Amino acid sequence: MDIRKQSYLAKQFQEMHRRNKMFILPNAWDVGSAVIYEKLNFPAVGTTSAGFAYSLGYSDGEKIDFEYIVQSISKMTQRISVPVSVDIELGYADTIDGIVENVTKIIKAGAVGINIEDGYSKPTPHLENLDFQIKKIQAISKLRETLNIPFVINARTCVYFINAGKDDEDRLSIAIERGKAYHKSGADCIFIPGAIEECNISKLVENIPSPINLLATPTTNNLKKLDLLGVRRLSLGSAPVRSAYSNLIETTKQIQDENKISKLLDHDFSYDIANKLFER
Repeated sequence: MDIRKQSYLAKQFQEMHRRNKMFILPNAWDVGSAVIYEKLNFPAVGTTSAGFAYSLGYSDGEKIDFEYIVQSISKMTQRISVPVSVDIELGYADTIDGIVENVTKIIKAGAVGINIEDGYSKPTPHLENLDFQIKKIQAISKLRETLNIPFVINARTCVYFINAGKDDEDRLSIAIERGKAYHKSGADCIFIPGAIEECNISKLVENIPSPINLLATPTTNNLKKLDLLGVRRLSLGSAPVRSAYSNLIETTKQIQDENKISKLLDHDFSYDIANKLFER
């Protein structure tokens, strides 16, 4: 990828986070879904680790080959012209050097943003040691100087996602502590999926210097309210891919259970329209 173009896209993506307005980041699971998002005028595209995993027949949680992600991002950034941010989960490595190497591959594949998290689901749900997570973010931040690309670091804390802490008050305290620490370490945005109560969202926005990124859920779906609360980035996460697969399951069940195909054909997305949409 042209480094001047990539640097421009990185600065453009950085600017989206600094505006006094929330933007929606749709999450793609393959090149086709990324193309659709761009053609429907989204200004940037993120990826979903769950979506990549599901598309290969696996559950989420670093079950797939990291090189597949790198190759997918390379194809995606060659096909679309808007900024692309990549969910690398915990980094697909146990060491800081390994994580930096993986982030390097992702940026060299054309991405201008990464999402790195601090939560483990196994053997029991727990958060990464704070000092070690800080060192990861610091090392990734330094990589921007090495590559001369100001890519966006979206640091995710899973405190609400895994119900860390004793109670809601404790979780809020941990989220604020980690958000501040990640900001100080070089993160450009703090992702706090699972934070849904308005009072908690307000306190997160007030106490963490970085822009706040939330995850769209049945509760956090009032876009105007989230914007007024000060949320600056809303990720759709795995919702779009789950919606697509839900539709596939429903149409397949109708064929099996009712020997009908009406649900499969009951839409306006014809073969000709599909071909026109995916034309270069």
